[in-house]
Amino acid sequence: MKSDAHARIEHEMAELRGAYPRLATCHSALRTWYEGGAPRHSLWLDLRWPDHQSIVSGPASDSAEQAVQAGFDKAREVLAAARA
Repeated sequence: MKSDAHARIEHEMAELRGAYPRLATCHSALRTWYEGGAPRHSLWLDLRWPDHQSIVSGPASDSAEQAVQAGFDKAREVLAAARA
C-alpha cells in the first residue's frame, strides 16, 4: 500500500511541476500514526517558487491514498490562489 502511495506522490508532483512551471521544489512527507488502534495518514508538502514558500498539510484520512489526494488538492488550491 505504501509503495502505491509513494508512486502516486511522485506522479502528482510531476503533474504539479507541469502545471506550475515556476514551482522550484516540492518536498513531501506522508505521515502515518495510530488513533484508537487504527492508522491515520496525512500528506505534508513544502512548496517553493521564486520569493515564496508554502507549507501544505492535508487533512487526516483513514487511507494513504485519500491523504495523498487531499494533500495535492489543497496544494493546487494554494498554488492557484498565489498564481505561482
